[in-house]
Amino acid sequence: MRQNGSLALRVATRALLGVLVLLAVSYPLSRLGVYEWPRAYDPLALPDLDQTPNFMTDWQLRLAEADPEGCAVALRRAGLPASIRADHGAAACVVSGGVLLSRLSQARLRPEETRCVMAARLYMWERHGLQPLARRLLGQPVAEVTHFGSYSCRTMRGKSHMSEHATANAFDISGFRLGNSAVISVKKDWATGGNTATFLRAVRSSLCDWFNVTLSPDYNADHADHFHVDMGWYRTCR
Repeated sequence: MRQNGSLALRVATRALLGVLVLLAVSYPLSRLGVYEWPRAYDPLALPDLDQTPNFMTDWQLRLAEADPEGCAVALRRAGLPASIRADHGAAACVVSGGVLLSRLSQARLRPEETRCVMAARLYMWERHGLQPLARRLLGQPVAEVTHFGSYSCRTMRGKSHMSEHATANAFDISGFRLGNSAVISVKKDWATGGNTATFLRAVRSSLCDWFNVTLSPDYNADHADHFHVDMGWYRTCR
């Protein structure tokens, strides 16, 4: 039995090494144009915001974060008229790599400047998370995402260090208008029970899939009327 187990381990190890060698050879050949590597699984490709997310999506988004112009290209490929704005602000409140966001895949929103990576993640969340949830739980698409904005040169409430809003690296979502004109408000509907409250909690969970930080009314009273999301350095979903 021990000999059979040792043989199986050797076979598995050799198979894994063979796969790694194949990948090590084939990927450089694809970059040279010998054949086309699937873009959705290309670690050096811009993210396809309309493509169903996979294990490589977050990595591609992080590369886009480091390359604002490339990020804007990804947004334009998804049909958004995105262009990188010149850096502006002063001291700890400089917005770098910002774009003007006025709609997502289907839902519109009041035009707001935010970092390109925030726009890309909002787009993917709305397309792959929010809209499917709205159709499944409410029987309606989301026509508008209402919000309190992205950029605000200020510290975190009650603290001395700067908020992620100070660099437009955050976004505050206050509610949704559905295709039938019904309005769902985080402030009014979070604690009411029923389908709308279930929907809002599912939305909160879906935001956690796309952003490092997601804060809801469950976090504290400061967030009683909105979902706060940002791409700060730590992770929490509350």
